[in-house]
Amino acid sequence: MKLFIKEGTKQIDSHQYEGRDDIEELIIADTVEVIGEAAFYGCSNLKKITWGKRVHTIGRDAFYKCVSLELLHPPRSVKLVEVCAFALCSGLTYVEFEDNDGIEIENNVFTNCTGLTCAILPNGLKTIYEETFCGCTKLEDVFIPSTVTGIGIMAFCGIGAKEIELPDSIEVIGMFAFFNSKLTSVSIPNSVSTIGDSAFGHCHNLERVEVGDSVVCIGKKAFENCTMLGEVTFRSAIIGSIGDYIFKKCKKLKRINVPAGAMNAYKRMLLTYLHKKLVEF
Repeated sequence: MKLFIKEGTKQIDSHQYEGRDDIEELIIADTVEVIGEAAFYGCSNLKKITWGKRVHTIGRDAFYKCVSLELLHPPRSVKLVEVCAFALCSGLTYVEFEDNDGIEIENNVFTNCTGLTCAILPNGLKTIYEETFCGCTKLEDVFIPSTVTGIGIMAFCGIGAKEIELPDSIEVIGMFAFFNSKLTSVSIPNSVSTIGDSAFGHCHNLERVEVGDSVVCIGKKAFENCTMLGEVTFRSAIIGSIGDYIFKKCKKLKRINVPAGAMNAYKRMLLTYLHKKLVEF
């Protein structure tokens, strides 16, 4: 059935339609501004949403486990998407947000959306929070806008993308941010100052890494168990700290390129067995 939210309604209440398996299509009136917490939680047959023009808040767990939902294209009016709003929507394949200054997409919003293949995030977004796309194993195409400055803990943990373009605006890559993903190469932009613990750990397909010239802190086990990693290039001549076991179990690592004159600095921070792999450029 089609569910029409009638004109004049400003808010869909928390849990109002939770667990309704008869709803296949949702049509939201232009007067609606807020979709409450868990409003459509577990509506297992909901396939399509037609959005009103004034929705600004999508509440916590609002569409949690709506497993038949396929496409998501919220309106530009949306300013806040709360925790787990679309988590476990396993049928969701495509997400696209309109450019939107000040929009906030909270943590775990798309956690374990195992069918998701493409996500386009909006210009205006500043932070990709914790576990936003964690467990999206088929996510291959991701657009990160140039307004994003931080990637949170486990934000892209386990995604299926082989490559991902990180914009020059990013300053911090959080712990486990890309842990166990399918990345084959990574270019970390010059804007990044901090790479968190295990940020790229267990990326078993990762072959090449280039680290920009502003990185001053690299966390422990940042590239641990990247079993195919063969070459790493560090462009920063001044490194504040490199955590322990950064290349643990990287058995194919042959070459670590560092700037001319920085050899001794890297030797002080890397374990002795890695020194013979260091090459100045």
